[in-house]
Amino acid sequence: MSGRIGRINNDTTDTFDFTEAEFLKLGTTSITTGTPWTPTSVFAGPLLLDVMRAAGVTSGKLVLKTLDDYSAPIPWDDLVRYGVILAHSQDGQRLSNKRWGPLWTIYPRDQNPAALKGPIAESRFIWQVDRIEAGG
Repeated sequence: MSGRIGRINNDTTDTFDFTEAEFLKLGTTSITTGTPWTPTSVFAGPLLLDVMRAAGVTSGKLVLKTLDDYSAPIPWDDLVRYGVILAHSQDGQRLSNKRWGPLWTIYPRDQNPAALKGPIAESRFIWQVDRIEAGG
């Protein structure tokens, strides 16, 4: 995690870096939903809001970045309104770099179809997430 963060645990890069154990201690929330790329599945991972709070981020725009350097913004309001998770598992199996992982932002799309379908909403289902930049 980089940018406007309240906690730094890597002084060399001015970032907050999670170990896998720390990330998994944030708790797990499940969302059962389909995506444009998958059938209805049970996705599990911590609330993105909890991930941000652990790094000392309490507001602002987030830019999620991926292994292949794709990036997309997620508004802070989405975290609160939809309970977005940073999924590490789908149907009980850990996501891998070859299968949507290591992390995938998941929204409750099936529960909010009018708001979470279409190109803008679908651009926020970001897979292969490996870093987040917090902005103002």
